[in-house]
Amino acid sequence: MTHLVYVAGPLFSQAEREFLEKMVDCLAQAANLDPIRDFFLPHRDGGELGKGPTREYIFNLDIDRINSAEVIVALLDGQDSDSGTCIELGYAYALNKKVFGILTDFRSYCTNDHEPHRPNLMVWGVCENGKTIYSSLQSLSLAFSRYANSRLKSDSMHKDVTLLSEQT
Repeated sequence: MTHLVYVAGPLFSQAEREFLEKMVDCLAQAANLDPIRDFFLPHRDGGELGKGPTREYIFNLDIDRINSAEVIVALLDGQDSDSGTCIELGYAYALNKKVFGILTDFRSYCTNDHEPHRPNLMVWGVCENGKTIYSSLQSLSLAFSRYANSRLKSDSMHKDVTLLSEQT
C-alpha cells in the first residue's frame, strides 16, 4: 500500500506514540486526507519491535514506505532528535522527499555566536534550513495543508489523468 506521508518520530513511550497519532489526525483533518490510507505511522501500521515483527521486517517496511511516500513529517522533540528519526530524515532527504518537522521542546543551547543550536545542524538542513520546522501542531498543520493542497493533490490528479490516458 502506498501512503502519501511517512511519519517519523520516537516511539519509546505512550506519550510519544499518542502525540504522533494526534499529529496524524490534525494533519489529515487540515489537508482533507485520510489518516489511515494516506499516512504511514510505523507503530500503528508496521508493528512494534518486541511485539511480533522482527527487526529486519520493520526496517525493510520502513525503508519501503519512505521510498513510496511523497512527504516525511517528523517529531523532533527531545534533548536531541531521536537517532532513528534522523536516519529516516537523512534517507528521505537523499531521495529528494519533502520534509516537515515539529519541535515543541523549547530546550536549546547557544555557543559564542548566540544562535540556538536546536535541532541538530543536519536535521535543520534537511528541513530546508529550518524553514519547514514548526513549533506547534497548529502551525505545522497549516503549512502541511497548504503544501498538500497545492502539491500532493495536483500530483495525484496528474497520476489519475496519466493512468486514464494510458488505458485509452
